[in-house]
Amino acid sequence: MAYTVPLVLPARSFSKFSKPTLDRPIRTRPRRNSPKIGRNQPTTSQRPEKDGNGLKKSDGFFFSGHHVELDSSGLATAPARGAKTLRDVPERKNWRPDKDISSQNAAYPGFGSSNSSHISYSYGSLCDNERLNRNGTAQEASQKPPDSLANPPYAAKSFTVGQGHRYGELTEEEIHEELQRTSTAGDFPQIQEILKILIHDRGEKPSRKHYQALLLMSISPRNGSAADAVRVMLQMEEAGITLDSAAYHAVLKVLAIHPDYLLRRCILEELRQRWFTLSSEGWHDLTVGLLRDKQIESAIAVLQSAQQVEIQIEPWLYDMLIYNLCDVDEFDEVLSILRFRVDNGEQLISGTVWYYFLDSASSAFHHSATLFAWRKRVESGYLNPSSGICLNVINTAARHGDFQLAVDVVRVLGNRNEALQLYHYEALVESFLPSDLRTSLMLLTLMTSRGMSPTDCSTRPILFYLRQSSNLPSIALSILRGLYEQDRPVPIEAANVIIESYVEHGNFDAALETYKTLHKLCLSGPTCNTFNRLLRGCRGRKDAAMFLASEMVALEITPDALTYDLLMLVCMESSLEDDMDDAWRYFEEMREAGWWPRPATVLAMAKCCCQMGDERIWQLQGNPEECQGIERSVLENMVAEGWMKGNGIQKTSKILDALDAEDPWA
Repeated sequence: MAYTVPLVLPARSFSKFSKPTLDRPIRTRPRRNSPKIGRNQPTTSQRPEKDGNGLKKSDGFFFSGHHVELDSSGLATAPARGAKTLRDVPERKNWRPDKDISSQNAAYPGFGSSNSSHISYSYGSLCDNERLNRNGTAQEASQKPPDSLANPPYAAKSFTVGQGHRYGELTEEEIHEELQRTSTAGDFPQIQEILKILIHDRGEKPSRKHYQALLLMSISPRNGSAADAVRVMLQMEEAGITLDSAAYHAVLKVLAIHPDYLLRRCILEELRQRWFTLSSEGWHDLTVGLLRDKQIESAIAVLQSAQQVEIQIEPWLYDMLIYNLCDVDEFDEVLSILRFRVDNGEQLISGTVWYYFLDSASSAFHHSATLFAWRKRVESGYLNPSSGICLNVINTAARHGDFQLAVDVVRVLGNRNEALQLYHYEALVESFLPSDLRTSLMLLTLMTSRGMSPTDCSTRPILFYLRQSSNLPSIALSILRGLYEQDRPVPIEAANVIIESYVEHGNFDAALETYKTLHKLCLSGPTCNTFNRLLRGCRGRKDAAMFLASEMVALEITPDALTYDLLMLVCMESSLEDDMDDAWRYFEEMREAGWWPRPATVLAMAKCCCQMGDERIWQLQGNPEECQGIERSVLENMVAEGWMKGNGIQKTSKILDALDAEDPWA
């Protein structure tokens, strides 16, 4: 079956493609250890001319630092030292020039380097050079003429493989097998050494398998690039070697390491036009390249196409896709992939993948993905999550009301003797609410018995639940009474949330009755928060507010800024002057304590002053940026527009419109 390319680009030959490559000039990445222009290298005026493609007219390829060209007869030539062919190089393999350039300092053996055509031959290994430089032998030898080196004091070295065999000692069949092995592995230095032996030492004519090794050499993350692969393909065209399926697949391997989306599209189009099918490795390399390019949707489409043609997808490719999907929070897609792998009987999914998936899904509070990973790995004992992951999982369970998952997290924490903190209990309270109000309230008593007093934040989920129906507060109150009868310590925050829910439903009388029976529920008695919640229901009921204020004085409970603020609002609800005087007295007490009313309360008080002609309005002047009063210009506008007018202030100022949008009773 022919492969249908998912990404189509008009057909382009590589000769056209090179003009500029990928619509831009070919740029080879900076080479490390590149020598400066010196005695044995061409100056600017001596460098070869460049053609219209941006390449040197004498460009060839390089084997182990040696510039190799293809002449008209197809033979490999070396332009250095009289442009002799590689077959005519002198037999003295250890010959060195008068100024040696060791393999460490030689130009990078890339493709088309302009400083490489005059680099001298040096076959000693790097370790030999360093050893000889230490004892001075190499330095003395480099100062002698070439004829004096007929019997050099050191022997040439080459890379060794296997059980100490040297490449130079291998037979033709063995060294080609070694070239195939190193090419498949993308071993940059060893491919160089083998090609040097084959082309230079043994005089082989550069053929398709040699170019194939050069293409695979570009896989190297440090030394290779997509531009290097393009140069090799151009040289193959110039040599009359047609690109085959193996060459295209080699380029796809290069693009899996060095992504280039334009080159990838050209390769896919060439494959489609020539009716080449992708191998299993080709599908994998194509998918990896798309993932490296962050084209995740295209990678998934390619993976699905591979499955349709019955390509066996390797587990590592699934793992790579999962990592990329987790990074973009696509947990539904990750969940479907993992379920597919589990349902197909795959047992060896990486534990690191499961750990990363659970961490990412729980951090994003994705319930179904978190639950799947937890049940598959944690409940079975294969994974021991960290305390941070456990906290994320229990918070995810709290958001979705999954008390079973929350309880299992507590079990895992208990197995390693980790003490539960306040935030663990708060998550448990929220997780039980949709189905079990009694357990949520009982958890509040458990927190109190263990020395952790609940806060207002601890009871917010309970308040949101009690808001759903006007009957729920009375049910919650009866549950608290039952817990008190069981000698459980009922915290005052549990009673406060019931009082607040009564006020939210507009049943102030029930809230006040609950306050009067607090001594039968909570031994600690009411707090300032208790009275603040009751004062919110005293709108238009100054008598009840004054009763609560006297209760606070009798119980010696210190009021806070919100208490004064609410008392001022209750007094301003009446149009009587005496009530306004009470509001100003509370304002003065508040200012003596160093507090300011809330902005909406200050605005409401200013409106009352304008309507009643109260000259004390100027005491409200302050800095609104710090929530302290109103600007003088705003007060002047209010006085000019609404002083002593029965209809109140005309809202013509944008500042007034913004302030008036806030409800002081909220």
